[in-house]
Amino acid sequence: MREDRASGELTAARQAREAAESILEERQKDLAAYNETREERRDRIYDAIMGQVVSMERIDLASEGVARIDEEGILKADNVKHAELDLNERISQETEARRKFQVATKERMKIDEHKSIWLAADAAEQEYRAESELEDFVGRKQEV
Repeated sequence: MREDRASGELTAARQAREAAESILEERQKDLAAYNETREERRDRIYDAIMGQVVSMERIDLASEGVARIDEEGILKADNVKHAELDLNERISQETEARRKFQVATKERMKIDEHKSIWLAADAAEQEYRAESELEDFVGRKQEV
């Protein structure tokens, strides 16, 4: 039972690790896509106001747009960092589940080995009893 439970936990831990890996890959792709388009997006904002007479309000809006782009990058980098931490946690959980499974397997093997020893000892004891009963029975016939 322990081995089956440990096997199930190991399978669940593997699936959780695989899910964490796919999330990390997705977050890394998002960050890479952001990094590829970041400068282009900033340049578009600056190009919209460069070489023109604009009000302070419009400059503030442009600065706010650039700041939002930067915040987006910070959030995406933070998402990658959290996904990496989650993946590391899942890997450690999988390692622990694997260790528990190995321990449970070894314990089952020990139990099986002891069981075979106990069965052999019990069979020898039953054989001894049968022989002694036979000797008692044979011995009684001879006395009569």
